[in-house]
Amino acid sequence: MKEQENKVLKHEERKKFDFVEDDPKGRIEATTEYPIMYHALGSEPKTEHPYNVYNDIKTEPVAIRKTLEYAKESISKIADEFIERGIKHIVGIGMGTSQFVAQSAGPAFWEWTNITSEDRDSVECLTVNKPYDYEYTALFAYSGSGSTVDTLAATEKLKEKGCYCVAITSVAGSPLTKICHDTIACAGGFDTGGSDTFHYATRLAASLLLALTLGERKGIKGTDFESLRKQLNQIPDLMAERWNIFDARCWSIAKYYAQVRSIIIVGAGPNFGTAEEMELKFEEMAHIPAKSMVPTRHLHGALGLTDEKILTILLYPKNNSEKWFEQIAKFTMMIKSPVIAILPDNEDKISALMDYVVRTPIDNEHLFALYVVPIIQLLPYYCAVEQKNINPDCQKSNIPKHARAWIMILKPGEH
Repeated sequence: MKEQENKVLKHEERKKFDFVEDDPKGRIEATTEYPIMYHALGSEPKTEHPYNVYNDIKTEPVAIRKTLEYAKESISKIADEFIERGIKHIVGIGMGTSQFVAQSAGPAFWEWTNITSEDRDSVECLTVNKPYDYEYTALFAYSGSGSTVDTLAATEKLKEKGCYCVAITSVAGSPLTKICHDTIACAGGFDTGGSDTFHYATRLAASLLLALTLGERKGIKGTDFESLRKQLNQIPDLMAERWNIFDARCWSIAKYYAQVRSIIIVGAGPNFGTAEEMELKFEEMAHIPAKSMVPTRHLHGALGLTDEKILTILLYPKNNSEKWFEQIAKFTMMIKSPVIAILPDNEDKISALMDYVVRTPIDNEHLFALYVVPIIQLLPYYCAVEQKNINPDCQKSNIPKHARAWIMILKPGEH
């Protein structure tokens, strides 16, 4: 655990996330030997497991613990601002993983604070207008680096219209924090691998803590906030306790499914956002086409698609969708299509229909979405490792034509 704490501190000491353009042509041509992603990240190149992104994932228990500890003061202030301003609606913006944080956190605000919320892609928010009651709307701007140019522009737009703006980022003092009224700075700093991993975990943890704090301040009835807060604070330790178990399980599962044609990931409520994030990680790390769905989207559209070469993954905590998850499980079993599930220790109905399961000690669907973050990242990671010819740190930027396209499309310093 001390080793992981040191890794988190090293992340936080990093000063710049950029690509030094002293010889872009030469770096592109030599990207197979020294992938351009490592130049951009300023991290040590890897050619085998454990890759940098694996160590980023492994820091998550410590990074979450540090975030929950250090963000208390800013979260308390933001909760007071919500009440003073009479905030009635939340718009969470971001790109890719950042948007999925808003998607997973949103239902906690519905249930625990009686405040509606929505998630939007930053560019969609920037280019498409929706009629908000801006005075009573809060904007959560999610960006791991705090430098994503499209998120900065969308934040400036909504701030000018009167939104209360909160930056939720891993880099204190970044450009986003200078635009927003308030900031929640999460632990971790910059990535050392080419996918947002601990960024997702820490920002989701901070968002859930804010929802709990705000619900308590508002005196929302029918929710045991004391118990939920205790469970939230226990999650880093519970992750650490089971790390070796779900790390080994994810690798053993990946050995069987690294070569599947595609993957369908099913989640409901806050865990539809979990499914979206897992889909992105399969695409980023393992380059396996994936599709996230709510249960009835599967039942009303994917039945004809699913076959023995397509893996189905069910994200199933205790929620109100059991009937539909069970239908999917029975369908995949009947047609002999592979299916696995991530579910709680005390679940024994759907698990009996699975090929493989990964168990969790958490069954509250909001907290489940946080606890399973390492699992939904390790499965794609090990699928990449098992394919042998993929570097999960690089998103194919270790291939010259891909590196050339990266530099053309994703300008240095914009993400």
